[in-house]
Amino acid sequence: MLRLDRILAVVDPTSDVQPAVDKARLLAKRTGATLELFICDFDPSLSGRPLFDTEQLKQLRVEFVNERMEFLEGFADEVRAEGVTVETHVHWDNPVYRGVLRRVQESSPDLVVKDTHHHSALRRVLLTNTDWSLIRTCPVPLLLAKPRDWSAQPRILAALDPEHVGDQPATLDHAILDAAALLAKSLDGELHAVHAFLSAALLAAVTGAGASAMAFPAGASAGELVVRERARIGAVLARIAAAHSLPAERIHVEQGAAADVLQIVARSLSADVLVMGAVSRSRLQELFVGSTAERVLDRLACDVLVVKQREPQAADRQQA
Repeated sequence: MLRLDRILAVVDPTSDVQPAVDKARLLAKRTGATLELFICDFDPSLSGRPLFDTEQLKQLRVEFVNERMEFLEGFADEVRAEGVTVETHVHWDNPVYRGVLRRVQESSPDLVVKDTHHHSALRRVLLTNTDWSLIRTCPVPLLLAKPRDWSAQPRILAALDPEHVGDQPATLDHAILDAAALLAKSLDGELHAVHAFLSAALLAAVTGAGASAMAFPAGASAGELVVRERARIGAVLARIAAAHSLPAERIHVEQGAAADVLQIVARSLSADVLVMGAVSRSRLQELFVGSTAERVLDRLACDVLVVKQREPQAADRQQA
């Protein structure tokens, strides 16, 4: 996501609150991007199986889609009045995430924005099955917008892991920082980066079969090993961050489980958006963010931007 020329905002026709639309329209205003407002909806009572479909049902489906278009045009006219180029589209499709994916293939947006809602008596924001399906399968960056306004100068927090297995070399971290930096620049915000390391895993490595591979000095205390590992990771992150003009004081290297560290740092910074990476680990190229995201995404108060791993370039393949 090196630029934002086209933004696809997924609109929920059942809700009076539309954080995805609000945030997508702000990004479109700041970047000059074309904004597409999109509804994917379906009414099983009007579906009509192949042997039972009728002209009346077909007409009712047309009216259903037209009503959704009128709903979208109400939003679109407001945004157009602000000088933003807006398009509207409605798909009759089910499930929703497949309809969104089909529209992504048709319109080739640089960013998809979808909202998440409160789903419990405690007013906790829970990701739906549609959200998780899009996290795993959407081929372009996906911004999950929660019902909280961005700050006037938002803080964008990039979650980095310079030791992704098979990442050649740190391409995912660079993609994450590219997206986070673009978001920060577009919103006149402040970019930060965070990495969590587990000292328990480190100590297990140096006391077991992985000791020789880690190449730590013999006789070093546990505290010394943690300090050395923090310094080593910090140096790697600094090299990655230097390519994005991110100052050292905005790089946060914290000891602990990633799910815990991301929440703590995001809260301490009052982050508005956390940018995370999704990696491909199957021959089918299904994208997912793994157990860390499963534990942390629902609990974050801020929005989440999920960035996909880039396809390796020819030069990268030659070096590998």
